Amino acid sequence: MFEGHVLYLLRKYLGEYVEGLSVEALRISVWKGDVVLKDLKLKAEALNSLRLPVTVKAGFVGTITLKVPWKSLGKEPVIVLIDRLFVLAHPTPDGQTLKEEDREKLFEAKLQQIEAAEAATLEATSRNSKGGPIPEGNSWLYNLISTIIGNLKVTISNVHIRYEDSVSNSGHPFASGFTLSRLAAVTVDEDGNETFDAGVALDKLRKSVELHRLAIYHDSDSNPWKLAKKWEDLNPTDWGEIFQDGIDDHSGNSIWAMNRNYLVSPINGTLNYKRLGKQEREDPDIPVEKASLVISDVPLTVTEAQYYDGIKLLETFSRFRTRVDVSHLRPIVPVKVDCRAWWRYAVLAGLRQKKLCYWFSWERTKHLCQLRRRYVQLYATLLQKASDVDISEIRQIEKILDTKVIILWRLLGHAKVETVKSKETLHKKGMSKRWWTFG
Repeated sequence: MFEGHVLYLLRKYLGEYVEGLSVEALRISVWKGDVVLKDLKLKAEALNSLRLPVTVKAGFVGTITLKVPWKSLGKEPVIVLIDRLFVLAHPTPDGQTLKEEDREKLFEAKLQQIEAAEAATLEATSRNSKGGPIPEGNSWLYNLISTIIGNLKVTISNVHIRYEDSVSNSGHPFASGFTLSRLAAVTVDEDGNETFDAGVALDKLRKSVELHRLAIYHDSDSNPWKLAKKWEDLNPTDWGEIFQDGIDDHSGNSIWAMNRNYLVSPINGTLNYKRLGKQEREDPDIPVEKASLVISDVPLTVTEAQYYDGIKLLETFSRFRTRVDVSHLRPIVPVKVDCRAWWRYAVLAGLRQKKLCYWFSWERTKHLCQLRRRYVQLYATLLQKASDVDISEIRQIEKILDTKVIILWRLLGHAKVETVKSKETLHKKGMSKRWWTFG
């Protein structure tokens, strides 16, 4: 039974980031106990969850290993090993007009933000009303999953993520990145020794994370890497030659790590995190969560050029977030084709930025009220898993509205469903009483 949950989670989360994932091979590996995936290529949209104007130009994962002790599940830790994670990112294309695929990507980022906020709000509401999170499924399975996740043992080694930008600071291309030799996270006891807590749940955690050679670099006036062949044609050895140098130590003869300027030179450290369980939170003077980070030495250096590049990059990110918010207003045609549409876009986008986006005429207000009723009804129907709901109409409404408005309307949809369920429950109880009365 638990094998099915593991397979589902692997397909769901890995499938979002890597290409060519064989479902059948994954199923066989899960049932054998050890899942070993090698030489995986990352998808271009692997960084979309960051909601930044960044896309993956090339990405490679050497091995992902999942060791599941099926015979002693819940008594020994599940081990996750990730080795050689190499990512090369660059800015997303930014033309005067948005292509349809770019528009869809912006809308997907908007939906991800909405769904995350919706889920967080519903979870907080559930905790406040029930006094804690509601276990999914039967309690035995929930406790088992909580124990497994609470004791998860994760090791990530040989990481190099690089971002090349020739757009943000015009005439001054730069490259930023970070390298990490090793990260290891384990469950520990009160003395800091590695252990397995059979009674641990997600509300009670005690973790220790070790960092080895974490470094952040920024090379100003640095041109993008140029290869003799295409990125998609690289073999695992090629990836190692390009990205590996500098993770453990600079060999001195590699052209890929020459003249690297560190913001933070390689550091080692230990992070300890502790969260009390619900039964231990009676004393208000004792903190529920406690974290400590110990680092031996932090060499930090910032030049004027690096600082200026950073400011320009933050400006680019800020413009992108604004664009996501007003993307539904942006015309599809160039300015010379329809300048009136672009003037209208400038006015509406400006009003939205000044928080005057709800300054409407009476007709506009009336239309918005009708739209709200329609959306809440459609979304409530969707939540009830009705087959006749028009998803396309829901998406069209979501494209033209502000993110915060959609979140509010979705919560109204949830409230509508709960009201209907309450009425149905009361009706059934009333019918039951009538049956006993006349029986």
